[in-house]
Amino acid sequence: MAIATETPQSAQKAAAAAEKKRWTLNDFDIGKPLGRGKFGHVYIAKEKRVSAAYHAKSNHIVALKVLFKSQLKQSQVEHQLRREVEIQSHLRHPNILRLYGYFYDQKRVYLILEYAAKGELYKELQRCKYFSERRAATDSKRNLFRISSRLRCLETN
Repeated sequence: MAIATETPQSAQKAAAAAEKKRWTLNDFDIGKPLGRGKFGHVYIAKEKRVSAAYHAKSNHIVALKVLFKSQLKQSQVEHQLRREVEIQSHLRHPNILRLYGYFYDQKRVYLILEYAAKGELYKELQRCKYFSERRAATDSKRNLFRISSRLRCLETN
C-alpha cells in the first residue's frame, strides 16, 4: 500500500484554492443601477470581501452585471454566455473591461466586471447631442486605434 505524501507545491495549491472562496451576493454592497439590457441589469457595487493577504476589506468598486437565467434560456444564449465568460476572463487589455469573476444562484448569473467610471461614449453623445467636427475626428481616430488594438488582442488569445 502506498502512502500519499504532500509536497510543498501541492500544499501551496491547496491553500490557494481554499483562499479563493466562491463569490456570493453577500460579498458586495450593491449601489445604484448603471444600465439595463435584454437579459438583466448592471449595478455599481463595492466589494466587501476581506483580503486574506491584508486582513482588511478591499472596498474595490466594480460593475455587477445581473443576468436572469430564464431570459438567457428563453433566448437560447446560455452557450454564448459561457463562451463570452471564457474568452473575457483571459483577456488583459487596457481598452477591454476586465471580467474579475462570476457566480450564480437559482435564478441569476452575476458577472463581476471592471467599473468604467466615465461610462459609455454613446451616453456622452446622447448628453451632448452632437460632437464638434474636431472632437469627432479625434475620438474616431482614437476609437479606431482602440478597436484595432482590441481585435489584435482577441486574435492572440
